[in-house]
Amino acid sequence: MKEEIRRAVAYAVLAQDDGAETTIYSYDTEKRSKMSGSRDDFFDHDMGARVVRSGGSLYHYGLWYHIDLKIAGSSFSGYDHGSKSHFEGVINGRSVQLYDHGEGRYYDYHEGS
Repeated sequence: MKEEIRRAVAYAVLAQDDGAETTIYSYDTEKRSKMSGSRDDFFDHDMGARVVRSGGSLYHYGLWYHIDLKIAGSSFSGYDHGSKSHFEGVINGRSVQLYDHGEGRYYDYHEGS
């Protein structure tokens, strides 16, 4: 999966519905990315792209494809149609750990300034 997709998934599972601007911090890249909007319709300022949820799917307008996403309590799973790979993860407060099956490794993200 591309970093932009992992970041979008992290925001979709962590964001509040108030639409406030915040950041997603990637421990892998050691970078904060500015995001704004609700978990169902948000904007990735670093990518310059909108991401919209419809049913159990996200659509990334910057990369032009769908990401299936299912959230069940404090865990989530899905399928990235761009990389044709599955992912899964756990939510812990304002942090998320995502396992990318295509890359075969874990990625950690944190929401907040």
